[in-house]
Amino acid sequence: MAYWRKAAFGAAVGVALVVAGGAAFAQADAIKARKDGFQVFRTSMGAIKKVVDSNGPAADAVAPAQAIAAQAAKQVAHFVPGSDKGDTKAKPEIWANMADFTTKMKAAETAAMTLASAAQAGNIDGIKAGFGALGGTCGACHKPYRND
Repeated sequence: MAYWRKAAFGAAVGVALVVAGGAAFAQADAIKARKDGFQVFRTSMGAIKKVVDSNGPAADAVAPAQAIAAQAAKQVAHFVPGSDKGDTKAKPEIWANMADFTTKMKAAETAAMTLASAAQAGNIDGIKAGFGALGGTCGACHKPYRND
């Protein structure tokens, strides 16, 4: 009987370690995924800035704006509970205010789609205005939700 209890206890401890390790792995994956996503934002904003600074060609802003919109649509999913620990600049306020954070990310998506539409139409003034608006959505999130 004692052997059975020791074996059961050992198995329970093993399962707990696997679950805990899996949770830590999932959190690390979430952090990596959102960092990769924000790298899409940075790279794409840089590409759009080149279009703005050189006054065209407008078509060169389409793909980066679409990439930002697509990433913004899925970026919130990478902020899983518990992923506020580790190698991250995310503030805990994100999880305390997830509805606001989600709204701000949706605003970035919308601004990026608007910019993409202006680029598709060849409207360089619309791209410039859209670039400013999109940058504003970035700042609206960074200030309350990112440790610099």
